[in-house]
Amino acid sequence: MRQFFQRSFSPFSFILIFLLTIEILLLFSVNKKNISNLDLVIAELKGQAESLQKDVENLAKENIALKHENLRKQLDSYNQIVGKYEAVKDKSKLYKNQGVGVGSVEKGLQTAIDLILGKKYKDADKKLTALDNELEKLFKAKQRADALAAAKKAKAAAPKPCTIPTSGYCRLSIKTGNGAFTIHVVAVDLNSKTPVTDTANSSDCFSNCPAKSLISYVKANGASSGMNGTYFCPPDYASCAGKVNSFDFPVYSSRLRKWLNEDNLFWSNRAMIAFTSGGHKFYPRSSTYSSLSGLKAAIVNFPGLVGGGKNIVNDYTLTSAQLVKSYRGGIGVRGKTLYMVVAQSATVKDLAAIFMAIGVNDALNLDGGGSSALIYNGSYKFGPGRALPNAIVFK
Repeated sequence: MRQFFQRSFSPFSFILIFLLTIEILLLFSVNKKNISNLDLVIAELKGQAESLQKDVENLAKENIALKHENLRKQLDSYNQIVGKYEAVKDKSKLYKNQGVGVGSVEKGLQTAIDLILGKKYKDADKKLTALDNELEKLFKAKQRADALAAAKKAKAAAPKPCTIPTSGYCRLSIKTGNGAFTIHVVAVDLNSKTPVTDTANSSDCFSNCPAKSLISYVKANGASSGMNGTYFCPPDYASCAGKVNSFDFPVYSSRLRKWLNEDNLFWSNRAMIAFTSGGHKFYPRSSTYSSLSGLKAAIVNFPGLVGGGKNIVNDYTLTSAQLVKSYRGGIGVRGKTLYMVVAQSATVKDLAAIFMAIGVNDALNLDGGGSSALIYNGSYKFGPGRALPNAIVFK
């Protein structure tokens, strides 16, 4: 064995073994150090991983917050654009109810809805702005069209220039020796129309007498035109207390075929116009009246205005009230045409001048002021004024 060992391990071999042993020991020492370093590396990596995980979590939280903010902005945009859509839609409905043609806008609103559903809010906003502007243009165009139509209608409805009619109604300005006056005049053909003088009462009445509108007299007699009758005591006059709606002027009731207030026919300062089957007869003084054959209608008042083609108003004693500018009414006859006239801002003398300008042969003043009323073809051309105790109509 000794010999074997001696033969197998020379000093060099021993040294080699020693060196190998030392290397193994050194390698073990190095690996142990490396293992220790690896633990540090692993620990460091673990720390980095945890930090990275926290960063990831933080980024996730931030991303969620960003998403929330983005959603909030989108929701705000949505609410704003939907609000604008509703406003334009409501305006479109309002204008449509006012007669504006909004068909193109209604189609455009559907396009706006499609853009909103597609989340194209900017495009939808532009579309709605354009639709709103279009609505305003359509509305203004409708206003202009309405104004033009109204102007045309007003022009068509405006009284056409006319002269003294031979039949029918006219409102005109007439020149007289006393100046120019605006008058409402109805011309009646006595060949085809029958005069009727009518009263609300059937016997003489001295207070709280019945009265009714002019249109009631017209309808009750199957007439088409007429005007107020004599002076009377209206209920709104303090001086008429105790004799409201009474009239002391004689009126022949065509309906009753008798005179009312007949005893007053012979009072002075009064004129009278009567109608028979043969025509009319004018009495500058009613006191000269005698029974007429075929009497159909008659009315007394004062003053007479024209007699025999002459102005006779100054033949009467006028009251101060008759010399005040007011509405004045009367009837006059030229040939077979009777004229019913209501003059504006005139005295009784002015009314006489008006009938002279018309060219009548005879004319009688009737009541005026707040009692003035004139009807043609069943409708008021002036008035209706007060309720009347008597009237003259034509059927």
